[in-house]
Amino acid sequence: MKTIILKTEINWSQSPFGLSSEPVEQPKGYERALGPQSMGERRKKPTCFGKFSTNGIFCVPTAVFRIIGPTRRQSGISMVEILVALTLSLILTLVIGQIYVSNSQAYRLQEAQSRIQENGRFALEFLSKDVRRVGSMGCLSVLNKPLVIANSSPSITPATSIQGYDAVQTTSYPVPSSTSATWNPTAPSGVGALAGTDILSIQFAEPCGGHLQTPITGMTPSPSSNLSSTNTCSITAGTTELVLSDCSQSEIFRSDSNSTISISGTSNNTQDHFTYSHGLDAEVMVVRAYTYFIQSFPGNGEPTLYRLDNIAATPNPQPLIEGIEDMQLLYGVDLNADWSVDQYVTAGNVSNWANVIAIRVDLVIRSTGLYGTNLTNTTTACNGVTVTDTRLRRCYSFTINLRNPKA
Repeated sequence: MKTIILKTEINWSQSPFGLSSEPVEQPKGYERALGPQSMGERRKKPTCFGKFSTNGIFCVPTAVFRIIGPTRRQSGISMVEILVALTLSLILTLVIGQIYVSNSQAYRLQEAQSRIQENGRFALEFLSKDVRRVGSMGCLSVLNKPLVIANSSPSITPATSIQGYDAVQTTSYPVPSSTSATWNPTAPSGVGALAGTDILSIQFAEPCGGHLQTPITGMTPSPSSNLSSTNTCSITAGTTELVLSDCSQSEIFRSDSNSTISISGTSNNTQDHFTYSHGLDAEVMVVRAYTYFIQSFPGNGEPTLYRLDNIAATPNPQPLIEGIEDMQLLYGVDLNADWSVDQYVTAGNVSNWANVIAIRVDLVIRSTGLYGTNLTNTTTACNGVTVTDTRLRRCYSFTINLRNPKA
């Protein structure tokens, strides 16, 4: 390896060739051969005074090249080492990225499964709570034949306290928009259910905290009684269908006042009085009539469980739970009055709805997102329908017993 000249000095030294302006390349080991002391001695001998030395030799200025530092190889990182480091860094980055992607996908799957389970629990809660109250009139049942004094047909009767509508055709998921919708019996008007999904209508009297503050005497014209101040009945005079019930008898009527229980004439009722006497233990309840069905949510098109209030005007219908893709219903019928189910049939095969004592509900609940082709579902356990997309799905099947099935 050749030495690199780093510094130049002009010194007077002995030279038979005069002034030299060309750099002279020093041989290898030059510095080691001379050493600091030898070089110093050489500068002292001979001693030049002006242009002459002590020994008479003519002295001329010459270019003396001084080597800075010892001669050695340059230290650092080689190209091979850099390439190895870059390769290892790239491999480490890929591993970390793969771990992140895997963890993200696992988190999304777990979140979707949790959401499906949560939606299943909510659907079970909503349906079970209302179905168990079908035909309820406080401590009596609608099958006890309440006295109707309202001047128009009441919403709640033994024949209509529960009514199902069976989707007669099979379909696939997602449901094609071109699929025609047909139910047996014919679906109620105003219910835009998805094709292939069943519909359920139920009716019951719901307590609203309305308790009489003064007794009502039967057959007394124009009776009136205040209600407890904490009631949530939200009565609309002449419109809200009410039930006045104790454990002996019940009457269905419409009040002529928004804040009290009052019958002042025959504009909203068939008579101007109650038939039965009711003490302070009697309770005022509001008749509820709901229809459960599945419909696409306008915002994102997700199939959603809806509840239609058949009495209230707005907001109607109300979306309850998203991701409910299918609802299939079977009705447990008691054919021999022994309080046990003899068979489960579809809505079209129920001959007497008063004999229905249980409902079996099958729900298909799906995720709101897609999760890759490796997660394609090919079958659905509760109804065997083929699925062609990559959503997560889960089937829920549960049976709800009616608490007020018979008198």
